[in-house]
Amino acid sequence: MKAAVIKKPGVIVVEDVATPKPADGEVLLKVEACALCGTDQRVLKGEKHVDVPIVGHEITGTVVETGKSVKGIDKGERYAVQTVIGCGECPLCKVHQENLCEKGFKAIGYQWNGGFAEYMIMPKLGVDQGCLIPISRKMSAEAGTLIEPLSCCVNGMRCIPFEKGGHVVVFGGGIIGVLNALVAKARGAKEVTIMDVSQERLDLHRKLKLPFDNLVNTAKTNPVDWVKQKTGGRGVDAVVVAASVKSIVPLGFKILARSGHLSIFAGMPKSDPVEQIDLNLIHYLELHVHGANSSVQKDYLEARDLIESGKINADALVTHKFSLDDFNKAVDVQGNPASGAMKVVINFSDKNL
Repeated sequence: MKAAVIKKPGVIVVEDVATPKPADGEVLLKVEACALCGTDQRVLKGEKHVDVPIVGHEITGTVVETGKSVKGIDKGERYAVQTVIGCGECPLCKVHQENLCEKGFKAIGYQWNGGFAEYMIMPKLGVDQGCLIPISRKMSAEAGTLIEPLSCCVNGMRCIPFEKGGHVVVFGGGIIGVLNALVAKARGAKEVTIMDVSQERLDLHRKLKLPFDNLVNTAKTNPVDWVKQKTGGRGVDAVVVAASVKSIVPLGFKILARSGHLSIFAGMPKSDPVEQIDLNLIHYLELHVHGANSSVQKDYLEARDLIESGKINADALVTHKFSLDDFNKAVDVQGNPASGAMKVVINFSDKNL
């Protein structure tokens, strides 16, 4: 089979490698599509370590072979891949919070070879934990790749109540910020605002006709002043930090209404993750602070249903498609802010690419 293989940081070669065979309890998938993620970029550049030479964790695939003892999974069925696989034994795994596995979860594309190859294995541990998420025939291969990142946003939004509508501000206009904002819309947020320093990104939102109420360029507009004027001084009901800029966190507290929610979705640079915040804002305004780390099966199922129901149009977010042979070109496009890319997908079945 063909695969995009990391030879060393910055050097990825598309070459022939042995097609894996499923062992007892494993499942072999023919990859239909695999999307590029910002984390993939860091791995490919050597900024983040993984244990395998083939990455890719936003995957749609079809079962072509099952190992002995696999039950309930048949050839020809389509699945999205749940990336995170817990130990299955610790207290958190036993209550289906494998993203917080006390032994440290493992993941497809990190500890097991990923989806930038024509075939991939779902290990027995993942099969046993239900990490193959069934998808319908009508869902496009590209849309299926959005289930994984969307599931992370579903997880991040669980702690934010939308029963009374409300105004949500999302800092960061990349794909993760967009998906967080789309989840907020789907769950009933009355008003959604995207804030970003890049006018190119905000213009792309308009071009893609994304259903957001306000697009604010924070390189030109003070977010605190904008929110104060927009809300009559009340503040917004929720803030999502979807950009790895630690100074956004204290800024987010300043624009929250009383009893507001702040979700720290983006991880911060491990070399400098500390930022001062005014704890009295949290105390006197009874603010709620939430972390968000990956996702679990229930999040994948909800993400799938949001796409299949049409509440979120995943296909509209896929701006670029490439064949595996053009993998390095795809990486360049995804990493270039001027390319107009929202989501870049490697498609293994489209013969026109």
